[in-house]
Amino acid sequence: MLAHLKQRVEEVLAPVRLANLATSGPAGIQARVYPCEALGVCLYLLVPGTSDQLFNLEHESTAVASTAHWQLRGHGYVRPLNQAPPALKLPAMAEAVGCVLVELRPTRLQINHIQGWGYGETIDIDDVDVCMKVVEEEV
Repeated sequence: MLAHLKQRVEEVLAPVRLANLATSGPAGIQARVYPCEALGVCLYLLVPGTSDQLFNLEHESTAVASTAHWQLRGHGYVRPLNQAPPALKLPAMAEAVGCVLVELRPTRLQINHIQGWGYGETIDIDDVDVCMKVVEEEV
């Protein structure tokens, strides 16, 4: 991924604290807003351990996280809290009890126009191991 595009993705994701996670699978279409935190270009969402979305992700990793400003498509992977990257603050939240992390490894970020409708920018992210590289860099 080109450095300036990586930087743009990081700038867009960094301030977000809540995002809607959408999945589809045996539990049907599921969408819910969860606490989240970006680490580099990866988004981590704090999801209750009993969520039907986890069941969906076991069968189909494709997921979408969105806010009013952007849509992030990628592959979601369930991670126990004790396997969180050290820099992540989500596991220390009081709400984390009974939760797991969904690590969303992005494949595309679509950023909405500031005014009007539709996407103003689309950034394809072709590095499938981008999240693992971020974690390795911080260790």
